[in-house]
Amino acid sequence: MDQKQMLLSELQHRVKNNLQYVISILEIQKESASHSNIDDLIRSNQNRIHSIALLHKKLNVSESVNEVDLKRYITDLSELVKDSYDIKEKNISLFITCEIEILSITKALPLGLIIVELVSNSMKHAFKNQTKGIINIEITQEKNSKKNCLHYIDNGVGFDFKNVQTNGLGVEIMKGLIDQLNGTVETHLKKGFELKMCF
Repeated sequence: MDQKQMLLSELQHRVKNNLQYVISILEIQKESASHSNIDDLIRSNQNRIHSIALLHKKLNVSESVNEVDLKRYITDLSELVKDSYDIKEKNISLFITCEIEILSITKALPLGLIIVELVSNSMKHAFKNQTKGIINIEITQEKNSKKNCLHYIDNGVGFDFKNVQTNGLGVEIMKGLIDQLNGTVETHLKKGFELKMCF
């Protein structure tokens, strides 16, 4: 009973902290909202909230509330975000590889939110002038440094992640989450978009 009470208390603490993410994002977006982009803002925020809800669903609550089945979480989350934007006349394929089985919730939450922003950006902007698209997500661990790495690629129009010109908050949110993970980022300017983030 004591152990269950401790787990419940920890879970409540996590929920409170994670809801604070949502409140902060909504507060920032309130300043930039307009009638022309309100539908997109609502859908973006729905996906961010789904990310947090799904994270709690994937927690290993039998032993602790601190670890997540990462492959299931990333797979379900990526497909959820893709489906929320999917347009019938476009054929977008999503491929996911995850070599890391378990990750702490403190790292899984920002990682999940980064993936939400990346998949959202691809679905909204990358494939506007093409009927077929590919999104590839790989999560691996480097052998020498033992760092976890997210490698994200799409074959769309591409954009300059470090100097992006946009009114949206997605890239700024991503940069803040990468800083939270003390992550390092590499991007490549070529056909499509490619980002590698290690943390």
